[in-house]
Parts: sequence; structure tokens; C-alpha cells
Amino acid sequence: MEFDFEKAMSRLTEISEQMNGDVPLETSIKLYSEAAELVKKCREYIQNAKLEVEKTEMK
Repeated sequence: MEFDFEKAMSRLTEISEQMNGDVPLETSIKLYSEAAELVKKCREYIQNAKLEVEKTEMK
């Protein structure tokens, strides 16, 4: 399954909004864990995109 950057960013926004509200600690921990994983995947996606652009520019 291909990573969808836009959906991941949308989900991160949702998580941020939820965590700004009044949520139980257990829920906050789960949301934080999900967000950390999404951030990791987004960074990898951006890094790969950057490498693709650099390859294209070198041709």
C-alpha cells in the first residue's frame, strides 16, 4: 500500500486538535504514539521525494 502524505498530514492535524482538548492520559499516549509514527513516515516520504528531485536535476 502506498503512503498518502496528504492523508497523513490531515490525520496529524486531527490528532493535534484532539490533544489540545480535554482527553484522558491513556488516549493522549495513544494519540502521541500515532502522531510520532506519522511524523516519521512523513519525514521519510519527504526525504525520498527530495532524493528524486535531486536525481532529476542531475540528468
